[in-house]
Amino acid sequence: MSIALVNRAAVRGVLSWAVLGLGLALVAANLTWMAFRRGPAAAANETERPTARPPAEAGPGGLPSRVTLAEGKLKSAAITVEKVRLVALPEEIGVPGRIDANQDREVAVRPRVAGVIREVNATLGRSVKKGQRLAVLDSADIGTGRLNLRAKQRELTTVRFEADWKKQVAVNVAALIPLLGKRAEAAVIQKQFAGRPLGSFRSTLLEAYSQFDIAAHEEEKTSDLRRSNILGEHPVYVATHTREGKQAIFEGAVEQSRFEAEQQSRVAAQQVKLAEAAVVDAAQRLRIMGVSENVDALLANAEGASTARLADEDVTRYEVAAPFDGTVIRRSAVVSQKAEVNDPLFTVADLSTVWVTANIPESDFGLLPALQKGRIRVSAAAYPGRAFDAALLSVGAAVDPTTRTVTMLAETKNGDGLLKIGMFVRILLDTAAEAKRLAVPSRAVVEIEGVKGVFAPVPGDPTTFHFRPVTILRPAGDLLVVTAGLTAGDEFVVAGASTLKSELILQNQKEEE
Repeated sequence: MSIALVNRAAVRGVLSWAVLGLGLALVAANLTWMAFRRGPAAAANETERPTARPPAEAGPGGLPSRVTLAEGKLKSAAITVEKVRLVALPEEIGVPGRIDANQDREVAVRPRVAGVIREVNATLGRSVKKGQRLAVLDSADIGTGRLNLRAKQRELTTVRFEADWKKQVAVNVAALIPLLGKRAEAAVIQKQFAGRPLGSFRSTLLEAYSQFDIAAHEEEKTSDLRRSNILGEHPVYVATHTREGKQAIFEGAVEQSRFEAEQQSRVAAQQVKLAEAAVVDAAQRLRIMGVSENVDALLANAEGASTARLADEDVTRYEVAAPFDGTVIRRSAVVSQKAEVNDPLFTVADLSTVWVTANIPESDFGLLPALQKGRIRVSAAAYPGRAFDAALLSVGAAVDPTTRTVTMLAETKNGDGLLKIGMFVRILLDTAAEAKRLAVPSRAVVEIEGVKGVFAPVPGDPTTFHFRPVTILRPAGDLLVVTAGLTAGDEFVVAGASTLKSELILQNQKEEE
């Protein structure tokens, strides 16, 4: 039995060596066939191909990162070099925060009157200017207000015409009375005042004057006849008393006419003021409802409120406008929707500044006194390596019993619109502890092709500088904390970095051409 097992093992060994030999033969044949297909030249090239050299040092975008300045440019650049040093800086901690709209510059735009939305002219996220139309409503209240305003304008036109006429009458009466007092002839008076309005005073004054003039003439005639002893004493007596009566009537008519003409003119002028006040009141009612009217133009052009003009006027049109420059952050307005007075149609916010809210945990309450200095930093995951300066607005005076946190509110500028409403951020707070950090002046760091770095002098060549990318952790006053790319004692360019950046970009552009 053991002999059979030995024989089986021997057979397996022979077979294994046979299979291995067959495989090696196939590999050799395959290599020979490939060499035959490529030809002798390819095989020679394969054996003569040199070893690959390491790639040349390259900067951002794969372009050369070294720049050499001519003697003149080197002097004008006034380049200064310093060494990287460790600086004692406060350690910072981060607490989660959130970007919210500045509530002092956020307004829910509501219509001041009820109506049906006819047009919607603003979309969500759209930037708008102060006074820009957001929506148009059809409002019966606005239509009623406009019609009332036009009616008041027409009344004003009528009252003004009447007042102007009464004023002319008063002026003419005042001019007529002196002539009557001088006993001017009736034909002369009639000719001089033929085209000038006198109203009812024409008949009153001229009739009284005529009666007085006749009586005076009769008195004069009878007096002449009495002096000639043609008439007796009684006719003269009657004529004298008749003249005196007519004169009294005439003088009374003059006084009454003068007073009534002036009074009617004064009353008419007062009626004009009341009518103008009614126009102003009607315009102010429209202004309360959100329709701005030019009161001075309404008063100056009251005669323009004609029926023909109203036929073409869209009296029910009511525009909802942006209260200030900002961005539409919410919208609920829909065409054909009924809008009530308290319905918010849009929310407009000025996002040039935003609020940063955070909840400071109880374990970090010790940092709150330091926050009263007013400056904090904000970082966002969307913008790594960048910190936004913020000004502290308030720190809560009470601890939330559930979360054991205190609310902190800060404000940061957002002119470029990078910080979005609802974005989660991290509030960076300095602690009392300090640590040694590598730091370089912020003016030494430049950005090329989206890569931040510094220029370092090339050893042995004072005219050549090399761009070294660095990783920035955070700003610290006028310094930037560096976490990678430099070590303590490395030299870097402080003054003149912008000049080197310009020269390097110009050099790379020439090489690309």
